[in-house]
Amino acid sequence: MPRIKLANWYGDKAPGEELDVDEVWLKALRRDGMVAEVLGYEGGGTLQPASVEVANHTEEPKAVAPEGQPGRRKR
Repeated sequence: MPRIKLANWYGDKAPGEELDVDEVWLKALRRDGMVAEVLGYEGGGTLQPASVEVANHTEEPKAVAPEGQPGRRKR
């Protein structure tokens, strides 16, 4: 489990407090700007930052053809 230091208030937790969170909460708290620092994993592992391509990956929306009946006009 990663251990983080909070950047902002999170419920009743003050900025600067350290919390143990799971991967899902870490991702959500980072997205919301609540993480000041990731202190590492409790198991002794270290957190590797995601590459820029992975972090900024967004899938392009596919173009959708307009549906309707050909030859009919809308009023």
